[in-house]
Amino acid sequence: MERLKKDFYNIRFAIIPILIFIVTMQTMFGTVCTLKAFTGISCPCCGLTHATVYLFMGRWRDSWNANPTAILWIVAIILFIVDRYIHKFKAKLFPNVFFIVATITVIWYIFKMINIFN
Repeated sequence: MERLKKDFYNIRFAIIPILIFIVTMQTMFGTVCTLKAFTGISCPCCGLTHATVYLFMGRWRDSWNANPTAILWIVAIILFIVDRYIHKFKAKLFPNVFFIVATITVIWYIFKMINIFN
């Protein structure tokens, strides 16, 4: 628990600007994705928030349609929490898991873009 408190203390000055950015982007552009706001093209992570909310609501098909990699990101975040706060970075799980999930997300995005523009 002490490590969690220290982490929140270390990022305290970043929280307010991030929240201001999110609210501003959502209000002005209807999205928090800067790529989509300025180019109109979705980024690889577009739809992750919706997909995660749908997962927690039990709407599996809607989650899959929003972004099928959401479940992988949830697993990656859980592994990060276990690695950081239980193993205290002794297991070194997260960097490899993050790389694998990010790679899968980019591959899915490329596949999605090929299907959209064909």
